[in-house]
Amino acid sequence: MLCLHRKALLALLIGCCLLGLAGCTSPPNGPAASTPTSAPAPLPDTPTAAASTQSATLAPATTPPSGTPTAPLTVPTADFQPAPYVPDPALEMLLQELLGQTQQSYGVYVKSLKDGTSARINPDGAFHAASLAKLFVMWEAFRQESLGLISFDDVMEVTPYYKSWELGTNAVQVGDLVTVDEALRLMMSISDTPTGVLLQDTLGVANVNQALEALGIQNSGLFYPGIPVVTARDVGVLLEAIARGGILPEASHSAMVALLLSARTDNGLRAGVPAEIAVAHKTGSLPMALHDAGIVYLPGGAYVLVMLWDRQSGADLIETISRRVYEYYEAQD
Repeated sequence: MLCLHRKALLALLIGCCLLGLAGCTSPPNGPAASTPTSAPAPLPDTPTAAASTQSATLAPATTPPSGTPTAPLTVPTADFQPAPYVPDPALEMLLQELLGQTQQSYGVYVKSLKDGTSARINPDGAFHAASLAKLFVMWEAFRQESLGLISFDDVMEVTPYYKSWELGTNAVQVGDLVTVDEALRLMMSISDTPTGVLLQDTLGVANVNQALEALGIQNSGLFYPGIPVVTARDVGVLLEAIARGGILPEASHSAMVALLLSARTDNGLRAGVPAEIAVAHKTGSLPMALHDAGIVYLPGGAYVLVMLWDRQSGADLIETISRRVYEYYEAQD
């Protein structure tokens, strides 16, 4: 499924057990003006616990812990065809100027959902997924629910194994019973890792990867045993699928966007966009990975922006890229 250069794979494996921290920010103020991909209102009863450290790798154990639920393989959803890629030379030149000599440390993917105009830098470079892997888990949860395989009211138990993934959110304790719905809210709003890993294992790692393949995502996923890997292009495809709709029930697409709107951690995308503009996004942070990826809802049409950084260069340009891409599209509205 995944082809990595030996050097890149070795670097990922060396870093797979390291952890990192991320900052916090307030949730967005609400959706932008209605478009075919406009943002719905945030879900009610979003958890109110303060945002804390970012999540771990979401890599499955080589041997599932005792009592870990296992889901049977399920039939993938229909294939998804992203809108045609329309190169935007001016935007690509802007990205090249911003990144300069740091380009190999970044993966950037930008795509307008209004007309398909796009720009990308190192779009197929493999990066440690960090908490962007939770996007994959979220998609599979809604997919299985739409097929009647799970219910959002299904209950899962937090065992010592899952609590061992704690990184500071402290949202659940050993012995707690959490529903699928609660796990989704916690892992997306405050990037809680124990509930994210619990939900991942309940859904089944193979199922998650199979669902990604149905979207045409071949180079990203949860690898068993191994570490989660992402490319900027693949994350962009998933976000486009979520934003455009038409694959799962429309209520599922709207709920996923609302979960992304509830994110309280930020690695730069949200900070680069004015507060009145809705940003539905997910971050990831480790010593070898700092990412932010989301859907920005401009009044004239939304765009997808994915920014992956391996931290090998000394320049954190994520907020700068977010601001300049926003200004580029805003000037065209």
